[in-house]
Amino acid sequence: MKFLRLLQLALVLASFSLLGLPVFGQYRVGISGSIPIDKLESMDYALVIADPAQRLDLLKRLGIHADVAEAATSPRFSHDIEIRPLHTRSKKRYGIISLPCRIQNQAFLYVLEEVGTDAWHTVDHVALDCFHGTPTYRLISFAPGEDAVFVEHANSGHGTGTVEDEATIYTIVNGRMHEVLSTKDYRYTWGFTDGSPAVEENSSFLQISGRVIEETRITSQDGVPLRAERRIWRWEPTQAAFKATPFSIVSK
Repeated sequence: MKFLRLLQLALVLASFSLLGLPVFGQYRVGISGSIPIDKLESMDYALVIADPAQRLDLLKRLGIHADVAEAATSPRFSHDIEIRPLHTRSKKRYGIISLPCRIQNQAFLYVLEEVGTDAWHTVDHVALDCFHGTPTYRLISFAPGEDAVFVEHANSGHGTGTVEDEATIYTIVNGRMHEVLSTKDYRYTWGFTDGSPAVEENSSFLQISGRVIEETRITSQDGVPLRAERRIWRWEPTQAAFKATPFSIVSK
């Protein structure tokens, strides 16, 4: 998504050159005044060409806390901000805004709710720990018009000889993020005191049908793969959450 936004900007700049218009020098690429709270796609594009002060102003008007907004819009990180539509079964319209790792070594995902015609405000959020690197997220669909937020590699614990990350799926119900799947997707242990070999467990996930997700876990020792295991997560309507089968060894 970030690449597509930067590509859009490059095409705009190229069009100025083709028309014989100066791109730099006296001509300033950007926007004047505040970024309007408008369509999600328009705000996302405006974030690419706006300056840090304009990005900060928009985030605060959307309801993001000033400390978080200021950290996210520093020149080093501000191009990593992204706004996307979020489809649900509700008659209301939602979006999601992602902010990069910065304040207190955390990244943030905010749910936006339309409070008027193309008027938006935050209604919920989650903070993601960045101790072991930048968490990632993607939108997955369980059914047409129903998105869920799939977060991977958010740090869930670290200490002497251990680092753990977590994968979590959130559904959006009445503007709130509800956790429906949570599991360790990375674990690294090493003999900090006794010199035992480093062991790494790393999971990947594949949605094989609407509400069925396959998890494959690779275990390695000192960088050498030892085994692959697999299990299936299925939706349990009575619990309104995913439930996993036991892991089974994947044959070579």
